[in-house]
Amino acid sequence: MGKGRTGAKAVLPERFEQAIDRCAMKIGAKDEDAYLAEWRRIPAGEAEGDPATIAAAEIARLDAEYDTDRLKRLIANDGHDTDRPAA
Repeated sequence: MGKGRTGAKAVLPERFEQAIDRCAMKIGAKDEDAYLAEWRRIPAGEAEGDPATIAAAEIARLDAEYDTDRLKRLIANDGHDTDRPAA
């Protein structure tokens, strides 16, 4: 969240990394370029306040929104989120 020296980073729970790795193996992304080619950035919009607090709140939101069953559906669908409406 934020940019440069005023930015903050937060780490997702381990289960997200495991789901990402399982999906990468499923689609055959064996090297770093293939692995990262499927990543997408989604603009989060503007937020007011302390970047670390905002990042922690976003982690909590993602953790609540993406339960184990939803992560399993993402893996089954090669990383495509069928629970989210198309933009």
